[in-house]
Amino acid sequence: MEFNPSKCTVIRIAPNKKKPILPTSYSLHGQTLETTPSSKYLGVLISDDLSWSSHVQATVNKGNRTVGFLRRNFRECTTTVRAATYKAMVRPVLDYASPVWDPISQKDVTELEKVQRRAARYVHNNYSDRTPGCVTSMLKTLQWEPLADRRLANRLTMLYKINNGIVDINKTEFYTSGDSRTRGAQRLFQERASHPVLFNSFFPRTLRQWNKLDPKTTVAPSLESFQAWSGSYPRTCLADTVTLQLFV
Repeated sequence: MEFNPSKCTVIRIAPNKKKPILPTSYSLHGQTLETTPSSKYLGVLISDDLSWSSHVQATVNKGNRTVGFLRRNFRECTTTVRAATYKAMVRPVLDYASPVWDPISQKDVTELEKVQRRAARYVHNNYSDRTPGCVTSMLKTLQWEPLADRRLANRLTMLYKINNGIVDINKTEFYTSGDSRTRGAQRLFQERASHPVLFNSFFPRTLRQWNKLDPKTTVAPSLESFQAWSGSYPRTCLADTVTLQLFV
């Protein structure tokens, strides 16, 4: 198998932006590769500053375009059908690979929630009501949980899979278990993360929330029982200090 140089790019990631980066060029099959500030890998947009804002914006744009497509083509359908189209065509876009890029920025969180709120208006076919709280009422009627809650559940579920060997990720490379002789036997630990990017990445962030779960949840005998028990915890008890600001 050979790489196509026209489909390959160079992205430079430096821990310290104040230091100049050496102007090095790379070539493949005699063709110089383009240097870009961001590049897509398996559908996830990775930026040179390791921020997920670019990927979130791309996800928001794609979600809004899909909601617009559904609105144009399914306006005459029933509420049930429109809700099904959202779950089949929009929500997977908003959830795709979310354990990797779940944003910590308030702005990014809010922009993602706005997509679902627009979809709620589409499902109810109600674009004129501007009463405070009207969209929140629509979401409650549809029983759609906030997308931030879904991403939190997805991250905890992924950590459960890693911890129990359901996915092929060697957990010993990323964290250690608590001492079985102490009350923290079910807790998971990782080396202290001082850099903000590392501190808010998947393992440090999810491990902090995992350790807030009840011990009986973390040792659940099956993935289904873990999801059922962990889903009963309110987001305010598990999430970081990000307060959702939902707009009508």
